Amino acid sequence: MEINNKKIYFLKLREKFTLRELSGSLGDWGTLIPFIMGYVSIVGFNPAGIFLCLGMTNIILGLKHDLPLPVQPQKTIATVAISRQWSVNMVISTGLGTGIIWTILGFSKKMNSIVKKVPEIAVRGIQFGLALILGWAALLLMVENYLLAVFSMVLMLLLLKNQKIPSAIILVGLGIFIIFFTRAMTVESISFNLPQFTLYVPTWKNLLIGMIIAGIAQLFLTLTNVMIATVALINDLYPERQKTFDADILSFNMGAINIISPFLGGIPLCHGSGGLAAQYAFGARTGGSMIMEGLFELILGLFFSETLFLLFTTFPKAILGAMLLYTAFLLGRISQQEFRWKKFFLIAISGVFCFLVGLVVGFLIGLVLSFLFKERAKKEDLTRNKE
Repeated sequence: MEINNKKIYFLKLREKFTLRELSGSLGDWGTLIPFIMGYVSIVGFNPAGIFLCLGMTNIILGLKHDLPLPVQPQKTIATVAISRQWSVNMVISTGLGTGIIWTILGFSKKMNSIVKKVPEIAVRGIQFGLALILGWAALLLMVENYLLAVFSMVLMLLLLKNQKIPSAIILVGLGIFIIFFTRAMTVESISFNLPQFTLYVPTWKNLLIGMIIAGIAQLFLTLTNVMIATVALINDLYPERQKTFDADILSFNMGAINIISPFLGGIPLCHGSGGLAAQYAFGARTGGSMIMEGLFELILGLFFSETLFLLFTTFPKAILGAMLLYTAFLLGRISQQEFRWKKFFLIAISGVFCFLVGLVVGFLIGLVLSFLFKERAKKEDLTRNKE
């Protein structure tokens, strides 16, 4: 009996570490890479801290949940940080602020009810505003080499329908080829060594400023995009997990991640339905995909951090701009899901305020517009009923 149990255990273990799971493990890197490059080349992060925190997080979550549930950069904070060239301390302090709030909300067990109360127009307005902010930052980067930027965009468009070849991976390969071809970096530059770690200390001042500028907007965006979309997708793909997985668990996960990682030089992270969908599409079915991704990230962070730093800081900005412009396009497209002209104009107004004035102001405008839209809808319903 004991021998049979061991056989079952090893069979289940083998299912977690297949070529299909390995393929799925890098399925979400198409959106992960542009933000990491921006954080390293523009903000000044040490890739060792980023990859070590990503690696440890993915391994722990893979073991804990046994699902392809990878973490992604918090896109609101990342977009603002890269476009405004924030300091590293500003980013990690803002990440800590979100971590504290997510932990409190996770313990409150109120997430499932809170999620339902955030107006759709206000959230879509933030998404549209982020697309405009990131798109503008991308265009400024593309100015460095228009021809290379246009070529990169054409290459991405040609690869859009080919799901087996992520365009971001191809563009990274093109950038690396250019780096070595122009001798901005040589083979001798590749080093295999242990990284030098820096213990970071977030400040309350940066935490407050960062939360006001981007953190609060990130919270509302995550409430809907992550909490609703991710839980719904898990219920669709893994119906047997409906009673054991909810928004409170996601909230506690994100809280723990963002309370620990800032001190190690990690970027603000969150779960996302996009990462789960991407890994699942490329073959991931279990937590084995996350464990393999995590091990790969740990190896990069532990032994190749100096090479990665040199690689990312010499990477052609025109290609990075093209990658970020495509990411901006994806954000903008998400903001217009279930397109309707009435809502489009309201979302666009909120998004423009996010872009021109600030995310918090844009979000508040979105709340007001949401209220007015609902009131008008009620009046129209009353009029119809009377008729």
